[in-house]
Amino acid sequence: MMSECASNRVNRRRFLQQGAAAATSLAIARSAARSQEKSAGPVRVGVIGLGPRGTYLLRSLVSYFPEVTVPAVCDLKSDRLQAGIELVKKIKGTAPAGYGKDELDYRNMARRDDLDGILVATGVQVCGRIAVDVMRAGKNVATEVTGPHSLEDCWAIVEEKERSGKHYMLLEQCVYGDENLMVLNMIKQGLFGEPYYAECSYVHDIKVDGSGKSRLVEADQTLSWRGRLMVEGRGSSYPAHGIGSAAKWLGINDGDRFTYCNAMMTDPREAHVQVVEQFGPDSKAAQIRFQMGDFHTTLIQTAKGKMIRLDYSITNTRPYSRYYLLQGMNGCFDSRSGIYVRGTGPRVSDPEWRPVGEFLEKHRHPYWHKDAATALKTGGHGGMDYFCLRDFVSVLRDDHEPWVDCYDAAAWNVLNHCSALSIDRKGAPVEIPDFTKGKWEDPNWRKDRPTPVSVLSG
Repeated sequence: MMSECASNRVNRRRFLQQGAAAATSLAIARSAARSQEKSAGPVRVGVIGLGPRGTYLLRSLVSYFPEVTVPAVCDLKSDRLQAGIELVKKIKGTAPAGYGKDELDYRNMARRDDLDGILVATGVQVCGRIAVDVMRAGKNVATEVTGPHSLEDCWAIVEEKERSGKHYMLLEQCVYGDENLMVLNMIKQGLFGEPYYAECSYVHDIKVDGSGKSRLVEADQTLSWRGRLMVEGRGSSYPAHGIGSAAKWLGINDGDRFTYCNAMMTDPREAHVQVVEQFGPDSKAAQIRFQMGDFHTTLIQTAKGKMIRLDYSITNTRPYSRYYLLQGMNGCFDSRSGIYVRGTGPRVSDPEWRPVGEFLEKHRHPYWHKDAATALKTGGHGGMDYFCLRDFVSVLRDDHEPWVDCYDAAAWNVLNHCSALSIDRKGAPVEIPDFTKGKWEDPNWRKDRPTPVSVLSG
């Protein structure tokens, strides 16, 4: 027979679980009510950059968000610009204005008075500069990853956001992944105990496209923007897909911050070999000196004595990998092995990993629990893109700060600069700037905004 004490514990646990579910439902309902109050008119979005990624985002905005209108689009390549105009006209019935007469024509677009915000999906080298110009013109802005690319870019977006009061959002979709948000939910519930270590990665072989041709070197043997990443620096130049989730799990910029990093890399080999195979050993392309190593690891220390390992490669000969690990005082999530939470599962002498699927349904984030079917229908990165774009539309419609803001974008992407310095100094530690200027010490300073965290209890 169950003791009175045990019965009370069970009843209390049920009460807390029911209370948590009610609080989550209430938060979602309040967010929906707030949206209805403020959504009388359309959400007017302009798009700069109509390559494959920009065109996909444009199509998603006009296909899955009926409140969105697109008054203007911009691209330097006339064929891409015209295709974007036709895409909007076909789906929405009205052709947007087109900009692209020169590299600064986007500024003319940003000065229009019929835009609530602008989405920037250009090459990473110019994202930061364009974002600053857009905010300076009085518009909210979202950039594709990586967003700010240099140390100067990182400070510039923070300073312009603070000066102008406009919203800046980094469209880092991986933080919205089903498992990534499940882990966040489990952290909020205290299942892992205090988290103190994380691993994250972006290992994606992008040397060649589907036809086997180089994505680093164009057909005319000039560098693509991806090729420039390999030639112009030696840092972790595309960190957001990896570091974003780990940073959110460990409360970076919300009670903790990055303090310094150490980095190492292998020598560059694979990109050169592929280029020689395609263009020949005597070609102009074969003379390109790639600087970034084939595998790159950065170790990051936090102010609260926690640590993150970030792995990075865009040339490894292997299938796409994006692996994560979170270690807490009471358990561990490892995307390659499973989940272990002390005190759950069968009692065995040695701890055993349990499949992630055993936890996913019970601890699935409300975003995915409610709207997985819609998200998966969009087809973008397994549904992550939908939630990311939905939050951007919410930022514009309801005039609130985003979950992934300028401070996150700067802290994550400055790792490109800091890891490169560490490599140049043979792995020596390099200090990471505090872009919040001390605001990170208050874990609640960013809580007054609708985010994937605000709908969780714990």
